[in-house]
Amino acid sequence: MKKILALILALVMVLSLVACGEKAPVDEGTPDDGAAVTEGFVWNGQKEVWSILPTTAAEGLIWINDTMGSVMEAQGFTYVKKDAEGNPANQVAFVEDAIAAGNVGALMIAAMSVEMLQDVVEQATAAGIAVAMLGAEPTDYEIAGCVYTAYEITGMYAVEAAEDWVTKRVAEGGNVPTNADGKYEVYCDIYTNIVDGVYRSNAIVGTVDASETLVRVAENTSYEGGLATATANAQDLLSAHPDCHIFIAYEPQLALGFDVAIKAHCEENGLDLADYCVIPCYAEDTAFTPVWEAAKVDPASSSIKGYATYGDSPLPYGDPAKAVIGEASYAAVEAYAKTTPVGEMPVMLPPFFTGWHLSEILLGTCGIEGYSWEYGETYYDTISAVNVYDFSKTWSNGDANPAIDYKVPNYIG
Repeated sequence: MKKILALILALVMVLSLVACGEKAPVDEGTPDDGAAVTEGFVWNGQKEVWSILPTTAAEGLIWINDTMGSVMEAQGFTYVKKDAEGNPANQVAFVEDAIAAGNVGALMIAAMSVEMLQDVVEQATAAGIAVAMLGAEPTDYEIAGCVYTAYEITGMYAVEAAEDWVTKRVAEGGNVPTNADGKYEVYCDIYTNIVDGVYRSNAIVGTVDASETLVRVAENTSYEGGLATATANAQDLLSAHPDCHIFIAYEPQLALGFDVAIKAHCEENGLDLADYCVIPCYAEDTAFTPVWEAAKVDPASSSIKGYATYGDSPLPYGDPAKAVIGEASYAAVEAYAKTTPVGEMPVMLPPFFTGWHLSEILLGTCGIEGYSWEYGETYYDTISAVNVYDFSKTWSNGDANPAIDYKVPNYIG
């Protein structure tokens, strides 16, 4: 843990303050009476916010949403979480419930299907409910705003980190077998039940298929079953394809499940963990972090060899983080962040900034004093990737999207 703290603090010193998106001038109004806060939208003045999630089992997702809820509670809102249990129809029903309740003034939806949500979200907006989305960006209708991650880039970067790893591992004498065509076998972990999952999955399989050195030998979905399902899927894969040494994981918990299976496989067959590579498409997980830190020092300690991820760079608590978040939100964000399993760290991590961005959208749209937001705008997360060698890539808002061809609604695999 000391090593990760040193690394993060070094990053902070180099990067200085993170750019967190341009903000509109602060609207000093406090229209609790439902006054118009943006052209075409009139807030209903109700101070209850619902966070409608595809699942409440994902740690990073909960950190994001509870941060948002903490900031809004500090402004007098009541915060409620709703679990759709992996069913997009449940998200539609929750929006209908919010409209019928009459006391809901804001919704945050980690949308599983923007198309299915269109009618009810338009009804919610007409009812004066401010709507923000996380991880999805509607194109056929307007909402208050989005915090959007280019999931397709996380998938592309994860594969590129793995391709860089195998090239360098083999160059230093590692034993990573190829198939008859001289390509390295890859297992692709995908999830296509939500729109951003389709984008990421498209990029994973598409980038592997386009590679001159990699070949896709299998794909499966572990996301809804978690670590245990990932372990079982990896065991099956290793039995069917013992020469497969590269695994792209949809999430960090799934990467850890793959690692369990790969470690057992190596012990049973006298193989070197240094010759196996697992790269997840996200990295914010308290169990994943120490495994990754150990792998950087000793690549034979696990099969984890890097990651792709998204979100603002970590910043120290106090003035550096406060300068980004602002006085109105900082106390609430800090108080919540320090209750989490990473609260003892001296830096504020990406999920807490993402949660703050969501609160900024909703509170600014509702015209709460100290907050502002230009209706319909999107904040784009920074994407980054590293591996145990010197591979490092970063994509920032305003850069051309290298994976735009994979941002299509249907799975291409």
